[in-house]
Amino acid sequence: MYRKQEDNREEDFLDNYAFHFLGDVEEPFIQLIAIGREARYSAAYHWENSRRLPAYLFQYTLGGSGTVEINGQAQTVDTGKAFFLKMPGEESYYFDPERNQAPWEFLFAMFECHGAERYCRQIESQLGQIFSLPPNHEAIRLLCEMHVMAKEGRAHNPFLQSSRAFAFLCLLCALPPKNGDPDISLSARAKAYIIDNCTSPIGIADVAASLKVSQSHLSRQFYKETGTKPMDYLTRARLDKAVELLTAGDRSVGEVGAVCGFSSANYFSKFFKRHMGMTPAAFREYVRREGYSKMQI
Repeated sequence: MYRKQEDNREEDFLDNYAFHFLGDVEEPFIQLIAIGREARYSAAYHWENSRRLPAYLFQYTLGGSGTVEINGQAQTVDTGKAFFLKMPGEESYYFDPERNQAPWEFLFAMFECHGAERYCRQIESQLGQIFSLPPNHEAIRLLCEMHVMAKEGRAHNPFLQSSRAFAFLCLLCALPPKNGDPDISLSARAKAYIIDNCTSPIGIADVAASLKVSQSHLSRQFYKETGTKPMDYLTRARLDKAVELLTAGDRSVGEVGAVCGFSSANYFSKFFKRHMGMTPAAFREYVRREGYSKMQI
């Protein structure tokens, strides 16, 4: 797989493919820019993200290790770890032959995300910029399949490539947050607290206090990382719980409202109707009439 140099050290191995789809629509929802598999053994492999064109980069380590610098802190990305970065940015990543004897082998893909920006923010907010994935994970298998298609000259259709790229992002979005990880983002910690406490009468002040940050900082960072407000996320969590209880049991509307953290049945009914377009009672009747055993929003 590697060619030997005169000093018996391997040369960098590259199997990369870039794309320019002539038949695509203008500014597609998501577009695959490049995909490749590499083995780097040279200090010449050093990227500064501040100099890159706008895109998102996913890179997964298959063997060996490399280094990613985020906020001035160097972090090792070894086998089974991935990083997901928005470009341009302040990060850098490189191979240091003085620290690593084995080559840094990795799979990578770059995307333009005109309409999928919020999905990318969701990935970063839930997983951070560096996270682990097993080699047999669906996302990695899909990326390998996309690379093989490019290698075999079967990656010409822009719409099929966009559908695969979007499926890849969705597989990453579906990963659970990195609860307990010290590097977990503020928004991910806020989400975990909201989900655990959405049945209590909490507000943004309670969430901020639990995370030991100010309300304004939490709101700014949460919106930056997710594209939504923390109170909107709390609203969704409460609605999810209310829908579950209305469809899965015989509790009264007042009891459901109380369980979901609402101070009165009247307030719960108004809140539910404002967001769902019908009262809790009407919603329950609709679900039963249509024969749905469970309803998700």
